[in-house]
Amino acid sequence: MKKVFVATDFSAVAKNAVVYAAEIAKQFNSSLSIIHIYESPLFYTAEMPYTAIEAAEKMAKADADQKMEKLYQDIVKLYPEIKISAITKRGVSADSISEAADAEGADLLISGSTGAGVVERTLIGSTTTALINKTKCMVLIVPEKAKFTGIKSLVYATDLNEKNIESANSLLPIAHSSNAELIFLFVDNKIHTDSEKISEEMAEKIRSHVKYAKTSGYVCTDPDIMNGISLFIHKKKADLVAMVTHRRSFPRMLWDKSLTKKFSYHPEIPLLVIHAAE
Repeated sequence: MKKVFVATDFSAVAKNAVVYAAEIAKQFNSSLSIIHIYESPLFYTAEMPYTAIEAAEKMAKADADQKMEKLYQDIVKLYPEIKISAITKRGVSADSISEAADAEGADLLISGSTGAGVVERTLIGSTTTALINKTKCMVLIVPEKAKFTGIKSLVYATDLNEKNIESANSLLPIAHSSNAELIFLFVDNKIHTDSEKISEEMAEKIRSHVKYAKTSGYVCTDPDIMNGISLFIHKKKADLVAMVTHRRSFPRMLWDKSLTKKFSYHPEIPLLVIHAAE
């Protein structure tokens, strides 16, 4: 992982995400780019004089540049060993952030989220959802109170689809760098299924598609998938939970608000979204 991007709107939540991103960049010896996209502060009309439009644009840019400079200096002071750059530009937030990250070949894009409902309040109908759908690289969603203390336990919530399991290879650079345990989790929401057979099938697919020594697989039974994930990551004291999305389509189970609320019980757990193997 060479290039880490982090989006900011200069809020406290975003500032925490920037610090988290700096810790990630430090661990992986990566560069860090902090990006802020500002939008036009006015709705223009045909009657509006050009001078007023120009003045408003200049004011918006100056305000964004000033805030970015302060944030940049603060982070450089805290992390002098990291190569840090700052990007401030006008545009549409998610589109412009994704375009910049893709153009620079970002390996990871980080965004902050509110703690009261990690997925529901931040992902559903939000800029973060758009970032996940539009950006080519992995997207890490950092809750407002999350602190980076290393990654010892990485839980990958998966189904038994081979492509889904194969997608876990995207996580190996993170697992290798941290010497973390990569834990595959399948939540079986059916009744009276053969859990032993499912476990054997899962283990065989992991061995076939993922070459990493510190792997383990668990099958949990819970009629509510998100509740099962939440209970498991709490029991395992996971540092990071990862899920997969197919290109341009966020995981269906996260669109279901009743399921989403279950996952939001754990606002301290950062969520890493990876794209399915093509």
